[in-house]
Amino acid sequence: MDNLLDFFKAYDISLSQLLIVAIIFFVTIAIELSIRLFFRRYEKATQHSHTIKILFYLSFNKPLQLATMVIGFYFMAMHVLTWFKFNSFFDQIVAPGVKLGLALCFFILMNTFLSRLKTYSITKKTRTDGGYNNFAKIEQIHKLGQALTIAVMVFVIAAILGLKVAQGVAYLGGGLAIIALVFKDTISSVFGGLIIYLDSPYAVGDWIYTIDGTIQGTVEKISWRLTHIRTFDKRLIFTPNNLLITQAVVNASRMSNRRILQYIGLRYDDFDKFEAIQKDIYTYLGEHPDIDQNCLTLVNVVNGSTDMGSTTEGFFGGSSLNFQVYTFTKVTNWLKFQAIQDKIMMDIGRIIYRHDAEIAFTTMTLDIPSESAEPSPQAT
Repeated sequence: MDNLLDFFKAYDISLSQLLIVAIIFFVTIAIELSIRLFFRRYEKATQHSHTIKILFYLSFNKPLQLATMVIGFYFMAMHVLTWFKFNSFFDQIVAPGVKLGLALCFFILMNTFLSRLKTYSITKKTRTDGGYNNFAKIEQIHKLGQALTIAVMVFVIAAILGLKVAQGVAYLGGGLAIIALVFKDTISSVFGGLIIYLDSPYAVGDWIYTIDGTIQGTVEKISWRLTHIRTFDKRLIFTPNNLLITQAVVNASRMSNRRILQYIGLRYDDFDKFEAIQKDIYTYLGEHPDIDQNCLTLVNVVNGSTDMGSTTEGFFGGSSLNFQVYTFTKVTNWLKFQAIQDKIMMDIGRIIYRHDAEIAFTTMTLDIPSESAEPSPQAT
C-alpha cells in the first residue's frame, strides 16, 4: 500500500484524479449495460411488428455498445496518459485508434442493418403457393450495400491514418495489376460473381444444373468467388463462378409450370371404349383446379416411336393400345407437384375402370386352329 502511495506521489497523482477515472469507468459500464438492456426489451416488444425503421433501430445495439466502450476508453486514456506525460503517445496512437474504433462501429451498424434487411425482405417475398421464389434482387442489393460500406470504410480509414487518397489509389491500381496476373483464375471468379449478381441467372434456393450434367443441385450461397451448390445426395460442391458463367446453366426453379407426361396402355379388348375414355379424361383435366388451362393439354395416341418403358411402340403396341396424358400444373414446388400428379393419375385410373376397361399389362395369346391336323400314321 505504501509503495502504491509513493507511486502516486512520484507522478503527482491526486485522489480526485483517480476518482475521475473511476467515475468514467463505472459510468461507461453503466451506459453499456443500459444500452444492452434497452435494446433487449425493445427487440422483445417489437418482435411481431418488424418494419424497416425498427430493423434500423435494432441495428444500433452492438455499435452503440462498442462506441460507449471506445469513448469511455478515450476519456480514461486522456487522463491516465496525462499523469505520465505520454501526450505524444495519446496523440499518435490513442486518438487515431479511437477514430478507427468509431469507424468500426459504423461498419458494424451498416453490416447488421443490411443483414437484417435481407432476412426481412426474403421473409416478406417468400411465396406460400408453391410458386418460384426469386430472391436475386435482394441478393444484389445486399452485396451492393456491402460493397459501398467497404468502400466508405476504406476512404475513412485512409483519412484517419493520414494517407493521400489519390496516391493510395495509384499504388492500389499497380498492386491490383500484379495481383490480377498472379491470381487470374481467382480474379475471373470474382468478376464472375459480379456478373451473376448483375444478370441474376440464379439465386439462393434455385435448383440449377449445367447442360453437360456435371453439376446439379440447389444453390445455398453465392459469394464473390464461389457458388455453393448442394447436390441431391446432400453433398456440397464449391464451384468457381467463372465456370458457371462460361457454360449454359439451366435454372429449373424458374419454370413457369411443371409438366405431367404419362403413357398409359389399354387392353385391345377395350378398343371401342377408348374414345369415351379419352373424352372423359379431357373433361376431367379441363375442370381440375390445379391444371393450368392456359397451357396445352393433350390426351392422344402416341406416335410410332414412343418409349413405353421396355419397348418403342406406337398406338397399337405389342400388348396394349397406347396413349399419353400431357398437361401442366400451376404449381412448381416439387413436393406439391408430386401430390397433384399422384391424385390425377389415380383419378384417371378410376375413369378407365368406370368404363369397364382395364389398363393393359404384357400378355401373350396362343392361337390354336379349330380343325385338328391329320393324325400321323401309326407305326406297324
